[in-house]
This record gives sequence, structure tokens and C-alpha cells, in this order.
Amino acid sequence: MSRKYLLDQSRMPLFDAIRKFSAWDPAPFFIPSHKMGGGIDPRWKDVVGEEIFRMDLSEVRWTDDYHGASSSILEAETLAADAWGAARTRFLVNGTSSGIIASICGTCGEGEEIIIPRNAHKSAVYGLVLSGAVPVYVQPEVVGTQRIRDGLLPGGFGGGQFSKEPVESVSDRLPEGLIGGLSPEALAAALGAHPAAKAVFAVSPTYHGVISDLARLAELAHAHGLPLIADEAHGNHDYFSDRLPQGALDLGCDLVCQSTHKMSGSLTQSSMLHIGHGAETSGRVDFERVNRGLSLTQTTSPSYLLLASLDVARSYIATEGERILNGVLDALGEVRAEISGAPAILGPNGNTGVFGIADSSGSFGIPGICVLGSELVGSYDIYAYEPLRLVITAKGLGLSGYELFRILREEYGVEAEFGDPVYCVCLAGLGTTRAHGNKLAAALREISARFVHTDSVAQNKTSPCVLPSQDRRPVPLSCALPALPPMVTTPREAWFAPKERVPFAEAVGRVSGELVVPYPPGIPVLCPGERITPEVHDFLRWRQAENCHLHCSAGDTLETILIVR
Repeated sequence: MSRKYLLDQSRMPLFDAIRKFSAWDPAPFFIPSHKMGGGIDPRWKDVVGEEIFRMDLSEVRWTDDYHGASSSILEAETLAADAWGAARTRFLVNGTSSGIIASICGTCGEGEEIIIPRNAHKSAVYGLVLSGAVPVYVQPEVVGTQRIRDGLLPGGFGGGQFSKEPVESVSDRLPEGLIGGLSPEALAAALGAHPAAKAVFAVSPTYHGVISDLARLAELAHAHGLPLIADEAHGNHDYFSDRLPQGALDLGCDLVCQSTHKMSGSLTQSSMLHIGHGAETSGRVDFERVNRGLSLTQTTSPSYLLLASLDVARSYIATEGERILNGVLDALGEVRAEISGAPAILGPNGNTGVFGIADSSGSFGIPGICVLGSELVGSYDIYAYEPLRLVITAKGLGLSGYELFRILREEYGVEAEFGDPVYCVCLAGLGTTRAHGNKLAAALREISARFVHTDSVAQNKTSPCVLPSQDRRPVPLSCALPALPPMVTTPREAWFAPKERVPFAEAVGRVSGELVVPYPPGIPVLCPGERITPEVHDFLRWRQAENCHLHCSAGDTLETILIVR
């Protein structure tokens, strides 16, 4: 691999410090209460053993101070910066959400504008609430839709929302609604219309694996003296194999928030925030201000199990990641080939793309089922595609992504990451094996045999994703969000404004006082301060009827909603 390190990546200073303290075996007159496992229920220890509890420590001898690191934690963070190619790195114990919030608070203040795509995670909205920043939304491309080229979409606050017309280069076989990349042209238009903006925010890769042209986005932001914040929660592994797309830090991003637990093997909830080279010296990022944001968003009682897992995961992926990731890519290539009925094709940046590719006989491997890949690259501002996920649609069988997700889980013992109206997302990682892939492929083949209409397959060899079985209802065309509702007040103003609870059925035309978020993937449909339009209302009612899990005060029932008085 071309990646070179300046430091010895086999070292694990924080993990070693914790092990040293555990072996020292002191009289434990310190928090936590279980005293290195002595107070843990034996039934739990029978399952997981005792050593893990001896390592559940606080700020004790050798383990350093998380909020004022000077020894083992600082060494571990320095090694992480070297591994990912950052100038500085901070470990996060409250997930990537805390890094996103701190990045927004560290670059934007009350009433200052930030250019942000509408498909940002809900944690970005929390960053707007805490900072008081005003969002200028840029609408990413959506497959199969027509939008105003480089223009304002009506109903915006602080200047509106920008988008451009998509390039028509993806086959009509692609189901509508996939949210594409953030357009450099749309960002340029937003920057021109909002010269006082303080930062730019990007999501790349998305939950569906879409990667934007971060190098060009960074170039545009830097030309205006602005930092580019990248939500790279799903791309932190991309630095460790030449067969993967380039990472955000390598492409010039200034603040990069990564979910190490999602893709690089640390424990759930542990993440990292990286500061890119040149971000501080250029004046685009004030590290101390970002650090203050982290103090606001991080617990004062950090889990040293989480911190140690970041140290160990960094060492493992830096020293063994290329070998492991290439093995996973090979295994996924076989699954893709089986689904498509054609050999895996090596696409741009090493991505395999086998969506809708027929074999020499003109038939498809698993009729009615398709998997996305690098054939998407070049359209809808999709610059690259992240291949460690199988984004599958069974729309050709008359199955929504929700239904496919539930069938895989309940009938075949395959637990996918999530389903949406069109796609079921199966997320691979360092521990993915060929056996996992074989089980998924076998399940998909059985599902196809159950639901496919064979006569339709024979007549539609070139279009496996448009074969609705005659005995099933039509599948919704799109998983895209509805048109952006008008923003009446900023998220912060609405968050702290007096509110009342009303029946959701009576909420059309009122101003929302809360977030309403289908989860996963965690993209808000309605933000605080936005007017509830009929389109948004109908969309949420439909998602609720589809048994989509919703993050809002009323939960999945969505019987009521908080509105601004």
C-alpha cells in the first residue's frame, strides 16, 4: 500500500497503560463503584469474563486525563493522526455526533451562516441549535428528479436552497430516489450568494455509499477562506487499501468526523475527530475553539474501554487493514457477482460495480434483485462509490426495502443495517467473511424464487429492477425526501421557543418545534423552525404507515407533534 507512517503503528500506549494499571492491582478507592469487577453480578462475569471489568477505569495512574491529555491518551491520539494523515486527532466517546456538533460550534456562531446539505445527519441540526448558526441548505442530486439548475428553491430562510439539474447518464433501470452527491456547482452558487458564510459541511460517504467530489468542494470552500467539515462516519476505513476511494483528509477537508466503530473495529460509540493539515496554519480552523466544543459535547467520565478500543483499532487497521480489507472486498465481489450473474467488474477507484449486468445468455444471477455499485459514478454528482456495503433493491419482486429487510431478518437470520422504501443496506466491515456473504446470497436467491414472476423475467432481460409481480402491490418509486419546507425561524430559535403539542393530523401549516427523523439513516424530514407542508405531512404519514422507526417526541405513532406557539 502507498500509505506511509512516520510513527510505529504497532504501538498501543493507552491500551498498555490500562493493562499496566490492571496488573498493578491496587486497593481501588476510586470510581467506578464495581471496583475493577468486584461488584459485578457473577452472572455477567460468567458470560464475558473478569478482565474486561478490571479495565473499566477512570483517570487513574498511567491512564492520563481525557480532557487534559498529556501522556498515554495524547500519545494514542498522535498515533491516530499519523495513521489517518491528520495534523491532530481527538478521541470521541460520545460518538461521531459529538464531533459534528463540536465542529459546527467551533466554526460558526450565533446568526452566522453555514452551507450544509439537506441530507446531513440529525446531529448537524443539534450543532445548529447549540451554535445558533443559520443553515443555507444545498439540496443534493436525487436520481430520477428534475431540479432548478444553480437556482433557488422557493421557501428558504436565509437565502434558500440550491441544486442543479442531474446529468442523465444512469440507465432507467436504476430505481428512483437515491440521494446523490453534493454538487460543486451548487456549492459555488451558494458561496456566491452567501459571501458571509463561515463554513461548509459535507456528508461523504452517505449511508448508501455515495461519495461526493470532496477535493473540488474543498477547493471551492478554501477559495472563500472557509473550512470544509466532512461527516465521514462511514468512510474511516478508506485510507487503508488502494482498492478503496480516497479519504476526506487526503482530499483536503479541514475537520473530519469519523465513526471508528462503524467501519474500523473499535467499540460502539467510539469515534474520532481529525483536523486536516493546513487547517490551522491557514486560519480556517481554530483548534482551541473546536476543543471547547468537544468539552461541551463529551462526558466528564469517559469510558476507558471505549478509549482503549480506539487505540487498539487504530493499530490493527494501520498494520493489518490492507490485507483484511482486500479480503473483504474479494468476498463482497463474489456476492455481487452472484446477485448480478456476471463477473465482478473493477470500477473507478477500485470499486466493484455489477448493478444490472447480465451474463452472456442475457439472464441475471438473481432475478428481480439488484445491487448498486460503481456504475453510478459520473451521474447525479456521484464522484465515487464506497464498496463495503451491499445496497440491494428487490423492487423487481414488488418488495420495498423495508419488506426485504424484515424478510431477511425474520425468515433467514440475516440482520441488515437498515431498510428504506427502495433499498436494503447490508454493511460489511473488518469482520465480514465469505460465509456471511454466502448466507446473504442464498437468502436472496430463495426470496427471488418466492416472489418473482418468471414470465416477466423472460420478457425483461435487460431490466431486472422493473418486474413487479402481478400479485403484489406496486413499490413506491422513491426513497428521496420531500421538497424542503419553508424555514420560518432558525433551529435554535424554534428549539427554545414556547411550544404546544397538537395532533399531527392538524399540524399542516404550523411551525415545527422539534425534529422528525426516520431512523436510520437519521436524515431529518422536518427540522425545528420549518413549516409543516402538506407534502411533508403526507410523506411522514406514509413512512409511519410503512412501520418506519421515527425519532420524534411522539415516537413511531406520530400521533402528536410539538409546534411553536
